[in-house]
Amino acid sequence: MLTSSSVFQFKRGDHICIFYRDAATLVETLVPYLVDGLRKGERCFCAQKPEIIPRLRMALEAHGVDTHQEIRRGALEIHAEDEVYFPDGKFERQAMMERLDRSINESLRQGFAGFRIAGEMSWALSGRNGCDQLPAYEAMVNASFPHKPAIGICQYPLHGFSPRVLESVIAGHRMALQETMISANHSALSMRCGEYVADIVADRFDPAAAFHYVVQKHGAKEVLGWGMEHGMDQAMEASRAIIDDFASRNQSSQHFAS
Repeated sequence: MLTSSSVFQFKRGDHICIFYRDAATLVETLVPYLVDGLRKGERCFCAQKPEIIPRLRMALEAHGVDTHQEIRRGALEIHAEDEVYFPDGKFERQAMMERLDRSINESLRQGFAGFRIAGEMSWALSGRNGCDQLPAYEAMVNASFPHKPAIGICQYPLHGFSPRVLESVIAGHRMALQETMISANHSALSMRCGEYVADIVADRFDPAAAFHYVVQKHGAKEVLGWGMEHGMDQAMEASRAIIDDFASRNQSSQHFAS
């Protein structure tokens, strides 16, 4: 029986970058994400650091996933990052995008409801051949995913990337998220959209109770809007509506000033 469920859910077309602190935090984030995908009949594909793979499999087993069976039937694939991103010794964004599209189409032909991927991106820190293509690749995925029966998580360690690179990473995703436990009972998700940030807080043990949200400008203390919804999607939509409203006002004022 699949027993894990994430407080925060994602939907088809989402392309998300998630920032993690350490291996334990990463595995804790990935397990419910993958369990939700398997529960929904999706094909789940992972590209992970070699040292993460056994920890991830053990954690999935602990949450009711028969990883051997899921791998055997093609519902779960867990690969080392080099196998996925450097099959010929060099990262090629166009070839990677084509492989991704083929995987999505093959998943549907095989009877899966969709395709769900979780990919480690810290390899870009190594400066290996083609690593400079990463921002352009992320932009290609971001443009393609809204029309695909797929969900993608790109994993970035909080430490290691320069602020300039992290800003380009954020720009290449529909959402940039960092899920943290702010108390024993509450989990928070920070959603970055352009120059705005929405913090959504939920009860870890009763996520259906309420999702509180606060919207601010990145780096500013002023609260632009806040509220409460009974679902994560609704809280994200409400936050996005506030962000869109302020972004529209800002564009109008700039146009008027010019």
